[in-house]
Parts: sequence; structure tokens; C-alpha cells
Amino acid sequence: MKKIFSALLTVCILLGCLSACGSKKSPSNGGSATTGAKDTIVFAQASDITSLDFHVGKTPATYDVTCNIFDTLVTWDADINVIPHLAESWEFLDEDSLQMHLRKGVLFHDGQELTAEDVKYTYDRAMNSTIVKNNFSWLESVDVVDEYTVVINTKGAYTPVLNALCNPLAGIMPKHLLEQNDEAMTTNPVGTGPYKFVERKEGEYVKLEANENYWGGTVATKYLEMRVVPEASQRSTLLETGEIDIAYDVPPSDVERLNTNEATAVLSAPSFKVFYVTINCNSGTKALNDSRVRQAIEYAIDKDALCSSVMYGYATPAASLVGPGVFGYDDSATANIYNIEKAKELLSAAGYPNGFEMSVWVQSSDQTRQEACVVLQDMLSEVGITVSVEPMDGTVMDDTIVKGGDFDACSSMYYNLMGDADYVLYSNISPESTSNLSHYNNPDVMAKLLAARSLTDDAERAAVYKEISSIMAVDRPYIPLWAYQNLVGVRRGVSGFQLNPITAYRYENVTNGK
Repeated sequence: MKKIFSALLTVCILLGCLSACGSKKSPSNGGSATTGAKDTIVFAQASDITSLDFHVGKTPATYDVTCNIFDTLVTWDADINVIPHLAESWEFLDEDSLQMHLRKGVLFHDGQELTAEDVKYTYDRAMNSTIVKNNFSWLESVDVVDEYTVVINTKGAYTPVLNALCNPLAGIMPKHLLEQNDEAMTTNPVGTGPYKFVERKEGEYVKLEANENYWGGTVATKYLEMRVVPEASQRSTLLETGEIDIAYDVPPSDVERLNTNEATAVLSAPSFKVFYVTINCNSGTKALNDSRVRQAIEYAIDKDALCSSVMYGYATPAASLVGPGVFGYDDSATANIYNIEKAKELLSAAGYPNGFEMSVWVQSSDQTRQEACVVLQDMLSEVGITVSVEPMDGTVMDDTIVKGGDFDACSSMYYNLMGDADYVLYSNISPESTSNLSHYNNPDVMAKLLAARSLTDDAERAAVYKEISSIMAVDRPYIPLWAYQNLVGVRRGVSGFQLNPITAYRYENVTNGK
């Protein structure tokens, strides 16, 4: 195990202008940065997009790009308050009907005007999508009132409906293109956002160009390029050499070095992301089907030490899938319940006094997750559980699990895209959800979750989520480990870049000067 560092949580939001010298690179068709006031911003992320159509490619790597191509009806401000976006105003007609008034004159990138028909078509498509339908489980239907007015009907009262509409997966697509070819967004995505699609080279990059007709005003930088750089340490190096301007998911071990480099800095702020281990409740490894064994695994993990050794303090131990800052987070729950003797006691009671063997699948492109799994391997050996850590391609891993392939456990990270407990809980416990990788099925918990959706009293709704988390702490289909800090490296001279807790970063106001 790596040396344990102090678990000091550093919360440092750096917004606005970061002065000093920027990188100096040669121009290349406007697709990479130039000296002086640059016309391009290049950011690097760990994974390639799975599809430019985010109803198909529902991954952070995808919506990190597509959130700049497509707009949502509403969005969040810097304080996570819902504000107008494509919809300029709204009102509730009753508890389950939300009427929204669209901006007039908003153009898609091909020049066609956005109308209510596009909103209806997009959401109808999402509800019928195998991939994202669980993210719209609350949506009953969409009615077109007139060209610029829609009514969004929910399945009964759905209190966090406006937050749900901020989700980047709720971006609006063009009906006129999709009704002709349902795969149109895969090769040439067309939205209303600040950037237009230019080119993609699979496994390498996506290039975008500023939308000169953007309804939100002039876009600050002409070109935006996403590069795929799987190795976290390489992203840091490219940032230092000036080959990229922004690096996503900086490894915690690099933060101090980048902050002492006069050319770079690391922005840090809390996120809604939670890292956890998914346990297959129907695994061929019978021990894992017993909740006492799953509890024992959590008791055998020292989450404080894990956060210190792997995350260098840029994370906080988590007690549930609902992370800090998310509505429904229970700050009274004890996150680190490390107790070796209790773990051994539970294993013995379940019939495994000498432990057992299991495997953990982990995404091969995520260095931090792999390090965490190696530390877990060491910790679990203390109670007789022999763990085989098996790195694999993330897409292959998810596809295998979703299609019913047998596995013991896998490392997981959930991005709460609406800042509400309902989002992460429904996706991970509903038998109807493709994100329920644990195959967890507790009808009582599911009934409580669905009932909570209609509660308008925040205290009452939060109390239900607390109860659900308590039940899941006993059933333990998921072992929550930590809540992330967002760590994004930037070249000094990049101005206007703002962190947000869902990590879908927009670039219309970002500049790249000296």
C-alpha cells in the first residue's frame, strides 16, 4: 500500500482569470492553440465518447462534449439554482404538469428554428431509449400547446422535475433530422448550443467550432477540441508542456506539482460523484449473495486510509451513494465503519470463517480506480478474502454486465446529474434500470423511493432517503467508498472556466490568452 498521507480536504474554487504565461504552440487549421490570444482551447479527458448521440452514448466522456453542442430547457447557475435556458419561463399547471415557454428565434446549427415539436420529439425518444429511459422514469408525456409552449407531464407529482431538466441527458435534439434518420446525431450532431460539431477521429479527438448564431451571445473562443488521453499522468505532462490547455481528472498525486508550476494550476471543488464497489447479488460466487458477507466487506475497508493513500485527501469517505451536496445526503451517517473483528464475525456467521475468493473488475483507463482496487485487495486479505483485480476496457465491462454476464464485483463511479438522491437511487436500485448492475431487488425500498417523489416537504422527502440509505447499508449491494473532489488542471491564462459538481463543463465564456 502506498504511504498514507494526511486526509486534509482541500476546497479551493478558482474561477475567473488565471494570469501568467500560457502555452506556445504552432497553429494547425485553427484546431490547436496559437501564440498570443489563442483561438482554440484543447481539453483532455480519459475516455473517448461512445457515441455523439447521448441517448446512446450515456457516459461522462460523451456528455462532457455534447453539453457544448446541445442545450437544455433549464440549467444551473454557479450556486446550483435552476435558471432559464431554452425555456425563458415556466409555471406549474397542477402538481404533475409543468408548462414551459420557449425562447423564440433559437436556431439549430443547420439554421432551423427550435420549436415545441423538437422538445416533444426529444423526450419521447428518450423515454423509448433502452439506454436513458431510466433517467426519464418520472416522465409521463409531453404535450405541444403551440409553437413555443410545451407541457411536461410527470407520473404523479415529481418534486425535483426542474433539476431533472438540467441534466445534460435532457438536451434538446432536432426533430426534423432525427425523424428522417434516427442515427443522424451519431455522425453529425446538430444542437442549439455554443459549439458546432466539426470532426471526430475515434479514439483520438473531437473538434468543435463556435456557433456564430448562438442565442446566448458571442462565444468567447472560436475552436474547442477534446483529446482522448487515457493515462492521467500523461494528461498532467501535456498540460505542463502546453500541448493541452485543460486536463480533466488530474490524479491527486500530481496536484502539488501542478500548483507549484508557474504555468499551471489545479482547480478543486466538491462534486456529486461517488466512487463505490458494485457487488453482484446474483454472483456465481455464492458468498456474495449473502448480505452479511457484503457487510463484512465494508467493515474490512478503512475508508479514511483509502482516501488518504489513493486520493491524497481530495475525497471524503462516503456512507451511501448519495454524496455530499446532493439533496437527500445524510450527514449523520458514519462513513468509515472499519472494524476487522466485526468483519470476521460476519464472515463466520455466514459460513466463511476462512474467507473466500472473488474478483473485482476495474476500468483499465482509470489509474485512480485501479490503485484503489489494489488497496482494497490488501485490506480484504486481512479478513481472508482473496481478491483478484482484473482491469478491462470500460465499455466492454459495462456491456458484459448489462447483458447479464456473470461477475463478482466491479468498481463504479456515479455522476449525479441532477443533484438529487432520487436520481442515483432510482438508477441503482430499480429492477427496470440498466444502471442497476448489482441486480439488487428490494420491493419495499423501491416503494419508498417512488412514494418520496411526490413529497413537497423537503424534510419529509429527505427523511425517506435517509431511511432508504439505512436499509441499503444492511443489504449492501453497493459498497460506497468516497465522494470526489473535482480536480481540473488548467494552463495559466485560461479565463472563465468554471467547475460544477456534475462535471459537464461548458466553454462559451472561456478564453485562452497569455
